[in-house]
Amino acid sequence: MTEKNILQLINKLNRFPNYKDCVKVGIGKNVELVHIWYKEGFSDSHVPYTYFLIKDNDNYVGAVLDMTHDLHWVILPKHRKKGHLSKALKHVILPYLLEETDRFEQKITIKRNEIGENNYQNSLRVALNIGFKQIDEENLVFDYEALCENEYKLDYNHKGLTRKELELEINKLQKIAKELNKISSKIEFAFGKKIEEYSKPSLNDTANKVAYLKEVFKDMKYDFDKN
Repeated sequence: MTEKNILQLINKLNRFPNYKDCVKVGIGKNVELVHIWYKEGFSDSHVPYTYFLIKDNDNYVGAVLDMTHDLHWVILPKHRKKGHLSKALKHVILPYLLEETDRFEQKITIKRNEIGENNYQNSLRVALNIGFKQIDEENLVFDYEALCENEYKLDYNHKGLTRKELELEINKLQKIAKELNKISSKIEFAFGKKIEEYSKPSLNDTANKVAYLKEVFKDMKYDFDKN
């Protein structure tokens, strides 16, 4: 994902904050954890990209793409050198990654030959100031020793769903289960073989599990509303 792509994404979400293929939750002051789907038609288009969006008031000013073994951050040009990135990384994003995922450290790469000398120095300065340790010219690592619990500002904003909103998602789920069963029938009738001869569980079993999730969702809503 290039800097240009991420800048386009930030601008798009500022214009269309309710973009249909984007699911967001606030995890701290001015930071949202986001799953976003695009690249339709690709074999992995069902897998979302994970971003941390950085806000200033009601506008998105930056984004950090989580690539597991690397982070790619971009701030809109007019909002650079204002501390938005450093605060988001130090107080929210890095604490989240090391406390809420199975990671024990976070690595990043900063490549001078790809981003230019000025951007290289700026990114390196940000990384070192918030606690990354430089391994070599391009590679840095942030680990538990650099975390300061007193500076955590994680604050989850789970809003739940109304009954109507939940029913909408359950209806989508039932349609998916139906489509899985239809695909199973079409493939098996076309080739005269059972899918489970090649892979288990069968597509029909998967469809049944998907359909059953409606009961799970209802239990989740009940527990959420109770609290």
